[in-house]
Amino acid sequence: MHTILLPFDGSESAMRAAEYLVDFSATLGDVTVHVVNVQTEPKLFGNYVSPTMLDQLNAGALDHAAEVNAKVADKLRAANLAVQTHEIMGEVVSELVDAARKLGCTMIVMGTRGMGSLGNLVLGSVASQVVHETPIPVLLVK
Repeated sequence: MHTILLPFDGSESAMRAAEYLVDFSATLGDVTVHVVNVQTEPKLFGNYVSPTMLDQLNAGALDHAAEVNAKVADKLRAANLAVQTHEIMGEVVSELVDAARKLGCTMIVMGTRGMGSLGNLVLGSVASQVVHETPIPVLLVK
């Protein structure tokens, strides 16, 4: 049995990774897919936001993450894949790596926008950071 983490942010590249996963899973047999959407915590300056308002902002972000995940989860289920969705608040790379470890994933399949080496050098890339941080195989889909 294969347990695959699919980081999903609703982008075209993430959807391409999901579509590739559907095709790829036909060769793998029994597959469980964990769809993960990580929302970064709001960056606040000053003391203008109450704890209640901060909780509402976080809850809204997690609701949005659930909506994004639902779109791809339905497509994966239609392809007869076992799917679980996860919505997480935090720093994207560390949360993805941690989720893969906690969920016992054997592989991460994720999309990449293909910015190239200069773009990655200047801006960094979630995909390249995940590749370096996780001990499991990462399949990148352009």
